[in-house]
Amino acid sequence: MKLWKRLNEAEFRTVFGSARKYFGRYVVLFVSKEVPHKVGFVTSKKVGGAVERNKARRLMREVFIKVESEISDEKSYILVARKGIASVKMWDVYEDFKKLIGKR
Repeated sequence: MKLWKRLNEAEFRTVFGSARKYFGRYVVLFVSKEVPHKVGFVTSKKVGGAVERNKARRLMREVFIKVESEISDEKSYILVARKGIASVKMWDVYEDFKKLIGKR
């Protein structure tokens, strides 16, 4: 298991500005080479209340951990939760994320 560092505020801006976007059903994936070996997880109030947003972040972190061996250390990733993610099973989010990883 690789240890990924979290993006800080300035790095979030850098990654959002220079990233390629991949849209899935439950997750939007931003991939950038500007800041290597970092990850961020984002949920907005559109996802739901605090409980739903926290569940969405936990789901995304778990899915990221499961596929981290298949992704490049030289890039940074931001996972943005889409509406409806909190009401699905982890394996649905996992399949969605695997499709996005396959596109990049």
